[in-house]
Amino acid sequence: MDTQIKNFLKFLIFPLALLLVVVFVADAQIHPDYLLHINFYDVGQGDAVFIQTYQGNQIVLDGGPSDKILSLLGKDMPFFDRTIELMIMSHPHEDHIIGLIDILKRFEVKKILLPEVDFNSTAFLEFIRLIDEKQVEKIYAYEGERIWLDNATVLDIYYPPPGAMKADNNPSKSKGEIEPNDASIVGKLSFGKSRILFTGDAGADIENKIIPKYNLDADILKVGHQGSRFSTSEEFLQEVTPQFAVIMVGKNNYGHPTQEVLDKLAAANAQILRTDLDHTIRFTFDGFFAKLVRN
Repeated sequence: MDTQIKNFLKFLIFPLALLLVVVFVADAQIHPDYLLHINFYDVGQGDAVFIQTYQGNQIVLDGGPSDKILSLLGKDMPFFDRTIELMIMSHPHEDHIIGLIDILKRFEVKKILLPEVDFNSTAFLEFIRLIDEKQVEKIYAYEGERIWLDNATVLDIYYPPPGAMKADNNPSKSKGEIEPNDASIVGKLSFGKSRILFTGDAGADIENKIIPKYNLDADILKVGHQGSRFSTSEEFLQEVTPQFAVIMVGKNNYGHPTQEVLDKLAAANAQILRTDLDHTIRFTFDGFFAKLVRN
């Protein structure tokens, strides 16, 4: 064979092989594996959760206190995919929404689910400004509502009730005095027989309000408020009976999680997982069982 032809073929082999790898990876990322994926991201002291439904819809629940979530999403989403089907803001504290602001700047967000709350922090006002600027469809979360994430994955909202966190309904409080934790969305995600309970930073008073109203039994509990002593009551755990308890906390953790909460979780026979120790915590669900994926 002519030397020039040989050299030309050698020149083609590497880019063709690279192209095949890219096509293979892209195809694998485009086509869902028919599992529900939930990743509790290690973003320091704050919450950030990535959910991919079995049909491939992508949901972000809170974004943490910095832009760290962007690099984590870059690892879990296809490189060509810049669309988030649903963004959920549990409540407007900065350790939950700063990363969401960065996502809004860089991704197309189809819809956002948030509590109807009056709050005038700089971060929250910027968050709302971006939503309005980009004309993202807003959905307010009210207890009793059911939100389908795809045709087999559903999020049931247990808290807050309509208007509970509006200053107009709290005459003694101005917009700056509404306690954001009290606006936390509490909801249970269901896929087949699997149940995951998300609590935001809801305290024991909110837990007590929903205990008599709903079946709280869940395979996984996202522990409220980084394991603060003001959340995760014994009565609440008796209703949830979690197999896994995920605590989203940073290294400089302000005393979180408290030993009191750790003891209660241990007494409830929950396997405790912490983002400060275990880093990003990944689960897959086939509709029957939850599988903890080791990093």
